[in-house]
Amino acid sequence: MSVMTVTGKVNADSLGWVLPHEHACIDLRPLVPAPHHISAKVLAKENVSLANSGALRRNPYAVLDNAVIDDEAVIREELLAFKQAGGTTLVDLTLREIGRDPVMLARLSRTLDIRIVAGCGYYIKATHPPDMDEKSVESIAEEMLTDIRLGIDGSSIKAGVIGEIGTSEIIYPNERKTLIAAAAVQRETGLGLHVHTDLWARNGSEAVHILVGHGADPGKICINHIDVDIRLDYLQELLDQGVYIEFDNFGKEFYADRRHRSVLRGLFARDIDRVRTLKALIDSGYGSRLLVSNDVCLKTCLHRYGGWGYDHVITNIVPMMEDEGLTPEQIRMLFCDNPAAFLDDGK
Repeated sequence: MSVMTVTGKVNADSLGWVLPHEHACIDLRPLVPAPHHISAKVLAKENVSLANSGALRRNPYAVLDNAVIDDEAVIREELLAFKQAGGTTLVDLTLREIGRDPVMLARLSRTLDIRIVAGCGYYIKATHPPDMDEKSVESIAEEMLTDIRLGIDGSSIKAGVIGEIGTSEIIYPNERKTLIAAAAVQRETGLGLHVHTDLWARNGSEAVHILVGHGADPGKICINHIDVDIRLDYLQELLDQGVYIEFDNFGKEFYADRRHRSVLRGLFARDIDRVRTLKALIDSGYGSRLLVSNDVCLKTCLHRYGGWGYDHVITNIVPMMEDEGLTPEQIRMLFCDNPAAFLDDGK
């Protein structure tokens, strides 16, 4: 039973405390619509600072600099805080077109002595390359298999998880094509498969239907980002199909009001709402199908820029879980047992 990391294969039971959905480096700037008003254009050109932190709590993409994490020294410092809090493994789901850097990941893994697992595949339609229409399901699957078996971007650094495969507010034809390719790769490799869903959409079941209909194992599928607009009936609908769901927005408690709705479109749940929903699902017997992470993808998620850091779920959310009545065994299930089972390739 093993997991492929950026520095080689390890036993699944050696992963320890896992963040199953993060971004050590990322560049989301191409996804941010250009502002129209002069004042917004001026703000967009600033660097993240204390002076604009209030604006970024209302609209995290008001400052374009917030949408990129690329300073290796800062990343190293932030990941060290995760390690010092007791974390041992991080899954980096940064894909092509949004800044993936497998060589940096391997360097960080060796320098900090933490395990890092890299993803593969295509993200949402807005990031697809110009020739995406011409790509076949078979060619997309072959690209992923190359990343898994030979190495990413011509390196010898191999992917150990599929995704996060992107879907939007609707599942566009090329996103559907990528899901079908990912299903074939999952069936062949046994790897876990992350699916990005729009934060306010309810199309996770549609993605599951496509994946399972093309041979993917539901027990190796994880539907991401279900904890922004929490609807318990939707979560149970997904879980009843045998998939994992992921609470991966811990630390993000934004409200994008109607003046600023572009990438984001409204209210985010609070961390306490996420913890209470996790408790309710565990009490209902769904505990073994839940994953927990931060999905750090903005500068303001980092300690350096006033955020909670990669260690947030360990440093701050675990005590909150304890206050809400989760047992040590249940907390270990969420952070250790479940991600290890999801990432295990069965070989």
